[in-house]
Amino acid sequence: MTAPDRRLSSPDSLPEGIRDLLAGAEGLLLGLDFDGTLAPIVDDPGAATLAPEVRPTVERLATQPGVALAVVSGRALSDLRDRVGIDGVVYAGNHGLELGYGGERAVHPATLDRQEEIDRLCVDLADRLADVPGCRIENKGVTATVHFRTVPEEAVPTVVDAVERAVADTEGVRVTEGDCIREIRPAVAWDKGEAMRSIASVVHDDRPAMYVGDDVTDEDAFATIQPEGAGVHVAHEGATVETVAAYRLDGRASVPPFLELLAEATADFEGEPGWRGTDPLAGPFGWEES
Repeated sequence: MTAPDRRLSSPDSLPEGIRDLLAGAEGLLLGLDFDGTLAPIVDDPGAATLAPEVRPTVERLATQPGVALAVVSGRALSDLRDRVGIDGVVYAGNHGLELGYGGERAVHPATLDRQEEIDRLCVDLADRLADVPGCRIENKGVTATVHFRTVPEEAVPTVVDAVERAVADTEGVRVTEGDCIREIRPAVAWDKGEAMRSIASVVHDDRPAMYVGDDVTDEDAFATIQPEGAGVHVAHEGATVETVAAYRLDGRASVPPFLELLAEATADFEGEPGWRGTDPLAGPFGWEES
């Protein structure tokens, strides 16, 4: 079901619903997607960078009293941390199968049993798709991504079919869809929504959640935090993603002013720092740390 279309085109003030969400709150849990939200979407994923116009505001939010900030992405944890590089943030890589904070790392136990299969599938698909121009197989350790953004349109079905066939023959893994990608993940009920749920367990009580993202994989996060929280979908021109998010931004250019408004609206929070204790990875996850 698609949420009401509450567009925030070039926002100059926060909508009433978000102001109501923050009114009387002691803090905020804020989840931000990376590609398409904090960084422009580019043909080469290796060239993506945190947009310079958004970095100062993200740095401010990361240190602001009462704000607990998480960056959630399908990218590998190490890749995500390197591209953002801001302290005080919980990083959720591989859709939350990897969590990082302050140089520490926690990994969902299901990933430890499927690494061999992921590695084998990457080798197999690289061989099967070697002759498809523009196709790129990215082994992210915990998961793998097959990119076809620059593949000729007529060859895309070949890529998708090869991925689905390879995974169908492999126990314990599954395929999910994204923007011009197919992802291979451990067959565990885990996504960005479950990541936000787990992250929320280590913030102080009575803090509403907000999540800003653009991709179909962000829909799980929107659905998890609503209706108590607020999902904000970044709607790119020409994209056909339907969303359950309560609010929409018109493109990534609207993200910096929206986050600036959010930083101003939360500037008077007097709550404790966002994360309980010094290690937000400890306790609630029950995962192996490395």
